Amino acid sequence: MSKWRIQPLVFGTIEVKKDQLTTGLDVGLPLTVPYLGFYLTDGTAHVLVDNGINSKYIVDGKAWAGSPAVGGRDFVIKALVDLRIEPDQIETVIYTHLHNDHAGNCDLFPDAAHVFQDSEWKELLDPLPSMRIRGDYDQSLIPELNQLRCIKVVGDTELFDGIRLTQTPGHTAGSQCLLVDTVDGFYTLAGDTVHVLPIAFPEMDHMILMDGSVLPITAAPKNWGPAVPSCLVYDHYAWFRSIYRIKSTLKGPQFLLPGHEPSLVGKIFG
Repeated sequence: MSKWRIQPLVFGTIEVKKDQLTTGLDVGLPLTVPYLGFYLTDGTAHVLVDNGINSKYIVDGKAWAGSPAVGGRDFVIKALVDLRIEPDQIETVIYTHLHNDHAGNCDLFPDAAHVFQDSEWKELLDPLPSMRIRGDYDQSLIPELNQLRCIKVVGDTELFDGIRLTQTPGHTAGSQCLLVDTVDGFYTLAGDTVHVLPIAFPEMDHMILMDGSVLPITAAPKNWGPAVPSCLVYDHYAWFRSIYRIKSTLKGPQFLLPGHEPSLVGKIFG
């Protein structure tokens, strides 16, 4: 079986309030998190997971919910060039979901295969009214993706030797995680099913920030259960089932790689 290496890439940052990510905890506490992508290689293949926010969604230095943010295609290009990878070398782009901060620069990869869940495509085509109000989906991507070579998967599938896609709805209908086999074992790339580690591990009493510093946080009471949802969950029943599924496959917390986790910056896995 192929063994992969996983390198988180920073495609920008956004400053949120921590209670937006762990509802009811640390109300008003500012927290800067990265827009993350992930570069995967087995030594031959070049795979990118997600491609960041389009700069048009950052207006006057602010993005979602009026949060200070930076990002855009220049950040994606720089992150790849820093790895000595040109965008045209990326053969496959896998999307954890199609929100504007994960799919905003798909046009950078015109020759790649673009892989997402069919149910996520349906949600992009016809988002709920609340999703339209929040601007979660950029519907201008529809004609762009229609011009690209798209692979719409249904449910779980083994995409490559050592890379398995598992559908984990809740944050969106077509959210998916990647189980990636490395020399250290299987890592789960969770996308925004788990934005940051304390969502899945609510007993945590600190976070490691992007610069390596430690931020004390409030651990959730035990009677809150095994996970604390963010304010960005549309189907809580589905989301909790997805969390149970994710946690049941983990060898340990260190094998979970969330979609906006600051402690992943600068690390390599596998």
